[in-house]
Amino acid sequence: MPQLVYSTRLAQLCAATGVETVFIPEQLWDTSLTEAFDNAEGNIATADGIAEIAFNIVRTGTADGAVMAAAGYRHAGGPPAAVILDASVDFLTSLDKIGQAVRDKLSMVIILVQPDETFNGVNANWAGLITGVGAAAVPAGEAENISQAMVDVIDGLNKQLPSVLLVDPENLNTEITGEAEPAFDAPRTGAVPQTSQVVRAAKSLSQARWPLIIAGRGARHAKSAMVSLADTTGALLATSAGAHGLFEEQQFNIGILGKISTPTTAELARGADVIVVFGCALDDWTTRNGKLINPNAVIIQVDTSPWAVGRFSPVSQSLIADAQAVATSLEVEASKLINGTKLGYRTEQTVEQLESKYWNSRPIPEHQLREDTVDARAFLDRLEHVLPEQRTVIVDHSAQAGYATSYLRVLDHQGYMFFPNGAVVAGMGASIARDDRMIVVVTHQSGLMDSLSDFRASVDYLERGALVVFQQEAPVVELARYYGLPVHEITSLDQLNEDMFSSGVVVLAVQQH
Repeated sequence: MPQLVYSTRLAQLCAATGVETVFIPEQLWDTSLTEAFDNAEGNIATADGIAEIAFNIVRTGTADGAVMAAAGYRHAGGPPAAVILDASVDFLTSLDKIGQAVRDKLSMVIILVQPDETFNGVNANWAGLITGVGAAAVPAGEAENISQAMVDVIDGLNKQLPSVLLVDPENLNTEITGEAEPAFDAPRTGAVPQTSQVVRAAKSLSQARWPLIIAGRGARHAKSAMVSLADTTGALLATSAGAHGLFEEQQFNIGILGKISTPTTAELARGADVIVVFGCALDDWTTRNGKLINPNAVIIQVDTSPWAVGRFSPVSQSLIADAQAVATSLEVEASKLINGTKLGYRTEQTVEQLESKYWNSRPIPEHQLREDTVDARAFLDRLEHVLPEQRTVIVDHSAQAGYATSYLRVLDHQGYMFFPNGAVVAGMGASIARDDRMIVVVTHQSGLMDSLSDFRASVDYLERGALVVFQQEAPVVELARYYGLPVHEITSLDQLNEDMFSSGVVVLAVQQH
């Protein structure tokens, strides 16, 4: 009976962690490690029982593209994916993308084949580089210790971090003759809030006239607990841009706090006298340089990191604990102090105000419109009315994409993503995770050209999508047609209609002057 090879065992253990999709850049398509994932078969014990190993192998153009695709896949609701990278090929440029996944709390398993410590005349501390951007670095060690290494990888995933497994290439084809049994740490309950701090915060909330709860990307997992807390205390709900869409279906959601807030959102936020902030840094963008926060408001900041508390805005109280645990504890304590139903902000007047919380509900001033170009706001407002409701909106750092956040509505937080670059390939990953939703990527021509190396792969995997590209020149049109995509050069809002998005992928090249 043949012995189990290390690379095959690695694929099996990835399946055991729940990995279903593997993203592989072009330079690693024809390697033994890729072959091991391609040919992986059999059954494996998972948290949900016995499952058959069947990976979805996705081939990208670049290492950056593989990481961005895995990020989009995870953000859209897919389980943590695996990414195969080679430290000697473009890995240093991928560190920024891994750091971005850390900031967005997008977990993934990155299998990094590391060369000798010295390559190209440089001494590289790979683990140090990885931990330097905030990801978890896990040295795989000797071949027989692979199970223990995967236990450490899972620990990183549980912390919502990209976990990078550092693999010695000499081990990949090694036969495992005896696998060491992994050691598990005792279960941990997580960050639990101190009772005295909870009681103090609950007292402030129960006495508030106009409470507000703000959720950031670090609290997306605690949605139900925050909604229950808001219902009990009569609070309004809001998000930072990083958690946009989280409370979309809630009647008393006032929308995004930040520089793109509508006058209605800004007015309601400024009126709050007690604000509980979950997993949000309250930076200058989110508070509009402090103008969205009442200077006399009691601010209670909840975060797992002491470093984050009060970093950008002074706070009155802090709870260094998990958002879910704090929100649940606060509701229990606040309900003891509140007699009957607490209205707070939840009045008919507020309901009427919230009818204008979207920019779409406000006409664009005519003096701001130009006849010689397509106004990005007017275009996106019209696009909102013709796009399917089931959609995932992905934007980058371009100015026009910022308008998309304001004008294109989403169903939930999985339906909105912001990536400074790589939005197109992230959209590919999102489409694999949620094929029931149309992918809408909004970028500038420079953003599309930055994704050129991954464009073909993105187009191949996108089954239904719209690439909205604001351009001054023609290369976008030529590029899209080269890949066989239908292109509409938008010079008038009258060109937009629902039939454009009935099937396949379409490119909307919006002319700007």
